[in-house]
Amino acid sequence: MSLSELLPKKMLEELIASFEAIWDHPGMVAIYDPEGSFYVGSTLEPGSWDELISVSKRPVAQLRLTSGMDNPMITQAATFFAHMLAQLASEASQRQALLDEALQRYQELNLVYDLGVKFVERTSQDDILKFVLDSTRPIVDADAGVVYLLDEYTRQLKPVSFFGNKSETAAYWEGRLLELAKSALYAFDQAQGFDADRVVCAPLRYGEDMLGALVLVHETPGKRFAAGDQQLLTTLSQNVALFIYVTRLVQRLEAEKLQLEQTVAELNATKDKLSHAERLSIIGQTVGSLVHDMRKPLSLVMGYAGLLQEPDLTMDERVQFASQIIKYVEVFSSMAQEVLDYVSGDSGVNKSPITVEQYMASVSDLLNPPGLERDVRVIIDLDDARNLTINVDSQRFTRVFQNLVNNAMDAIETHGGSQIEIKVEPVGGDIRFTIVDDGPGVPEKIVDTLFEPFVTMGKSNGTGLGLAIVERMVAVHGGKIRYEPVPGHGARFVFSIPQYRQAQTESLVMAK
Repeated sequence: MSLSELLPKKMLEELIASFEAIWDHPGMVAIYDPEGSFYVGSTLEPGSWDELISVSKRPVAQLRLTSGMDNPMITQAATFFAHMLAQLASEASQRQALLDEALQRYQELNLVYDLGVKFVERTSQDDILKFVLDSTRPIVDADAGVVYLLDEYTRQLKPVSFFGNKSETAAYWEGRLLELAKSALYAFDQAQGFDADRVVCAPLRYGEDMLGALVLVHETPGKRFAAGDQQLLTTLSQNVALFIYVTRLVQRLEAEKLQLEQTVAELNATKDKLSHAERLSIIGQTVGSLVHDMRKPLSLVMGYAGLLQEPDLTMDERVQFASQIIKYVEVFSSMAQEVLDYVSGDSGVNKSPITVEQYMASVSDLLNPPGLERDVRVIIDLDDARNLTINVDSQRFTRVFQNLVNNAMDAIETHGGSQIEIKVEPVGGDIRFTIVDDGPGVPEKIVDTLFEPFVTMGKSNGTGLGLAIVERMVAVHGGKIRYEPVPGHGARFVFSIPQYRQAQTESLVMAK
């Protein structure tokens, strides 16, 4: 950068005129650029005296005196004058650097904002990645760039969007740059410079999910990425990773929706196995129960989706809320399948050992969704059973707790109450679960038929299929369930299933 780019010509002319007036020598000073070309001041023949004007140890101009100006006092003053010009140029350079940095931050904010707009507009993933590269390229003046995505099935990084004069095909990106991208993805949390800062790689990760890498390259000799460029790539990669993650989440939701539609279609297909009257009655009640039971988990999914739109969430909170959405989508699929199992008579349970503490932690996440406030408190006490193990189909058996707790919440919200308590404790060789609430309790007239299909407790939107499924799931897991009224008001459901003991299982296998 030369003096002509840092200080206005008119300013220099005024400063030179003031300096010459002090010595009463018009036309004594001239300024040349570092290459020796005249810039401003006297056009008279220069003498043998000159002084270099530098900014950050880099020459930006030369101050020269005309012939005959060999007075020591004048040359001393001219030296001071040159230093003053250097100071002014240095301050101008610093101001320009601050302006450039502010402009870059503004461009970064615009880029992140535009990314959000494109995501809301449901722009495709490929178009978003192309936009990221096209927008980042001028900000950091990169010669080439690429976005790699990790294939969910092969677990290989593949170039999906790229630019650059030497990179017209994907094959160009499958050499050393691919290895650098892998290094950044698996070893670093932030953008890293490689090859003397001629290459910068930023990992695309969302929580524990490895998604890909963003790579930019300087191919022009002498060009290097600055620390600010790496900071930009770190911020940008975090936002891009979020958009990729949510895009894939939406795709999973759509796939789960399709699966639900297929399940409902299968439910409808069972109509052919029943008489006309029975078919319409049972299928109608079954679908009604399914829709009713899905209402609460669906409201939680919508709540978490709303929270994900909040701009001030931390990355950990975003990971937590997105995980909850995935968990409830899996619940939807399980609910529909269980209803189908009930109608067809196929329980389809797949058991595996799990500690009581691990299992109840997942139950707690469903009943007490992190980040969402609920009017009814759900308290879980498992201190007496922490080190014990049960053998259950975790997803299916959780429906027992969901149905019982959701029924209790419905009763509490309608007739009053404040909390539901789940106590887990060992009893002999079993694990006993007790679910008690402070609501109105079960009407006496339906106590004897409580677990029969399509028995309701007066709810306008319920069919009573939920407790029938609860009884079947408990029975499939080797247990029994009973209802007990609570003195005063409230309801208590008690059920037990066997503890899992590895030694006993091995003995049975050997005996066979």
